[in-house]
Amino acid sequence: MSCFGKNAKFIFIIVMFVLNNSCASKTNLNTSADSIHLPIEKNETDKEINSNKDPPTTVSPYAQNRINKIIQNFEANKLSSSDADEAFLLGKIFEEKRNYIIAEKLYTASFFTNKTLICGINLTNTLINLKKNEKALEIALKLEVLFPQKPDIEILIASVYQLNGDYNSLITTLERAYKKYPNNEAIVIFYASNIKNNKKRILENFLSKNPKSTNVMLALAQKYYTEKNNMSALKYAKNAYLLDSENIEIITIIAKIEQNLKNYSEAEKYFKLAFEKESDNNLNAQNYVNILLYQKKLQEALSILLKLEASSDEHIPFPPEFSFQISKILIVNKDFKGASKRLVELSKEKYNNSVIMYYLAICSEGQRKFNEAIDYLNKITQESELYHDSKKAKILIYINSNNKEEAEKNIKSFEISESNIAEDTIFKANILAFYLHYKEAVEIINTSLKKVPEAKELYLKKAEYLRYAESEEASLQFAEQIYIKWPNYGDGLNFLGYTLVERNQKIEYARKILHKAVTINPKNGFYLDSLGWLYFQKNDLKNSLKYIQEALKFEPEEPVIIYHLALVQLKEQQFEKSLKNLEMTSKILSDMLPYQLESDPELGKISKGIASKIMEIKKLIETQKKT
Repeated sequence: MSCFGKNAKFIFIIVMFVLNNSCASKTNLNTSADSIHLPIEKNETDKEINSNKDPPTTVSPYAQNRINKIIQNFEANKLSSSDADEAFLLGKIFEEKRNYIIAEKLYTASFFTNKTLICGINLTNTLINLKKNEKALEIALKLEVLFPQKPDIEILIASVYQLNGDYNSLITTLERAYKKYPNNEAIVIFYASNIKNNKKRILENFLSKNPKSTNVMLALAQKYYTEKNNMSALKYAKNAYLLDSENIEIITIIAKIEQNLKNYSEAEKYFKLAFEKESDNNLNAQNYVNILLYQKKLQEALSILLKLEASSDEHIPFPPEFSFQISKILIVNKDFKGASKRLVELSKEKYNNSVIMYYLAICSEGQRKFNEAIDYLNKITQESELYHDSKKAKILIYINSNNKEEAEKNIKSFEISESNIAEDTIFKANILAFYLHYKEAVEIINTSLKKVPEAKELYLKKAEYLRYAESEEASLQFAEQIYIKWPNYGDGLNFLGYTLVERNQKIEYARKILHKAVTINPKNGFYLDSLGWLYFQKNDLKNSLKYIQEALKFEPEEPVIIYHLALVQLKEQQFEKSLKNLEMTSKILSDMLPYQLESDPELGKISKGIASKIMEIKKLIETQKKT
């Protein structure tokens, strides 16, 4: 997604006018330099510049007459001082409406008549928005002569040099300004942000003399953040927050640092705070939604996005990126119809067409419209970054539509990408295993391991398939080798421990291994379930229930874990609860596509026996009621 908000390279213009709002004006206008506007985004500017006439703006006949009269009098060198004041005020109106062409004419008339600082600044900024940087520099240099003691002008000149890419002139101007105004916060920040050396030293020296300068604290936090020195960055950001708890930039940088430090709950707190303070700021919304999604809080993210959508209108349109995010969450929720409807609308807007086609294919597949899904995938061209993924998706669709011939033909021609060896190898091996070609799957894994010998996931997949290609003992021995090679590899520990539990071997050894896996990652639902299943086998139902229920907090819709819980409840004679969870498991399994269900031997086994298990419990419930 793209980020929204002001263009980063114009941030210095905001800083420039925060502290210096006094203006020398001949006309006592109640306006100050901090009313300057930032340049608008490129697409809007170009739209106006490339037009042969001024963009349409509703102008009353009286105002149009006054504009014409002002310009005529200016061109005839007859514009009065009071009329120049009027030109300035009219110019502000048109600048706010982003009609920079008319604003430039009015500001030009006003500035060259009255020569006020505020008008010169507004004219310069308007010229920047029109990409007339040379003219902007010319006006800025005139202001320097007219107002030699104004530090704002120094920054304005430097800003134009920066926009022009004239680094030497930029640094020369800033060095002069820094020597002249060493205690001007905006100049210090702008200077420090552009020099190559001693950036932090300059900012820290200023801060030692001005310990309450939150803008300098923020600049230091941002500098340390870019250097990945998160603790120093957080120190300055938190100090700034203590002094200015309303500053969105400070709040956001704290959130980003906390995210880097993997303090996700803290990051969420600050992203939420920034969003609540400026809920109409798309960047704040995106940051908040992203941290929710990262923590798998999908429904909270969806709720926020839907509220934003409901509050959007023609003045604050709903970004297509957000609509796309909603579509992806709806897919996770298995609302394929709702997701598809949104994606079709996005495709009409030509929003990232290949990505839309890919997700439309997922929606069609989810609705069992397999031919439609293939048609969408066929629209993804070789130039797309999703082309390789679309080839994988086609293979799965052929399997799910029971088109074995096309599936096998496509998997044979599927080439493992050199940039994605491990993932592609596992994909191809899984498909071969689905068709019971276990030895061929192991051979492919062995070939890839020669290229990526440290790919732990490939070793694990090999251990899984050795059970069928050779023997259970071979699989177990290889899993032991993985444990020796990577003693802290959680997935490896889980596989070894669960395999021992399933074979009812070395249960105490398996317990230690699985406890270690849970210690490494206490929020992994699969590790917790394995440990819970071990305790079930040991008939320790209290611990079994504890770990399996904990597992469901992190994997609430995983059928194997729900099934395990049902079996624990059955053994505890909690028949109603057990029945409810078995029926839930059955529903999840029935909603799965053929490949999802049949490629997992454990799921296949559960699927075949769940109906009889449900009938068994119903009979137990009936018997219980009679007694």
